[in-house]
Amino acid sequence: MDKQERIFSVLLIGPPGAGKTTAAATAPAPVLFLDVDNKLHKMTNLEARLKTGEIIQWAITDPLSEMTLTRLASINPKPGTKIAQQRPKGYMHLATMIETLVDNDCVIEHQGAKVRVKSVVLDSYTSMSEHLKRLLMAANQTSTMTQPLFGAALTNYETINNTLLRLKANVLFIAHEKANKDDLTGRISYLPLIDGQMKDKIGKDFEEVYYLEKTIRGDVASYEMLTVGSAMKACRTSRVLPARVPPNFKEIYG
Repeated sequence: MDKQERIFSVLLIGPPGAGKTTAAATAPAPVLFLDVDNKLHKMTNLEARLKTGEIIQWAITDPLSEMTLTRLASINPKPGTKIAQQRPKGYMHLATMIETLVDNDCVIEHQGAKVRVKSVVLDSYTSMSEHLKRLLMAANQTSTMTQPLFGAALTNYETINNTLLRLKANVLFIAHEKANKDDLTGRISYLPLIDGQMKDKIGKDFEEVYYLEKTIRGDVASYEMLTVGSAMKACRTSRVLPARVPPNFKEIYG
């Protein structure tokens, strides 16, 4: 990252199919995806940029659990029941990827050459959370998340956030959304689909928090990023932007 280039951090929230991954791919290239969803290579609209190296995929291909479906279905869910199980590897592989970026100052090997990554995308935080929870449950021989394990998960979330956001690169986190209904008022709000306290506090770590929306009129789909928050959607920006902008970081930060 050149000294004169100002780096940015963005949290993108939205439902499936709202264009979060496609929007993140417009960040300054090369864009490295820590692809915990393992879907980038299936997106035809990004295929050409993957081939040229503008976009680079580091995918997590490990299963969430090392247990078979039949064994998982037969587990006794009673709290306190000890369940011997092999530890899944997904979260540890992600941690190794992040440590590689830190140790090499965002310079990676790609297509036989050394490449300095300008943007790093964690896609998605929601899937990363699932991999972490499965690892914690396996390590503690339980089939359910207990209160102490949620505390351990929060510690890991905070460390992941701090480590990635200190990289000398633009950093974008993608999170799926969860509808939350207030029991007293009945008001619906949309929060990141993350367990525990982190869903309420993750936004504080980012300069920008945008919400992605997809609208269909007839046979035409349109995509927008919301930059100004409301009672339903917690967006915010530190820049002078309209309330709705095209999901293109080249235009916003160009």
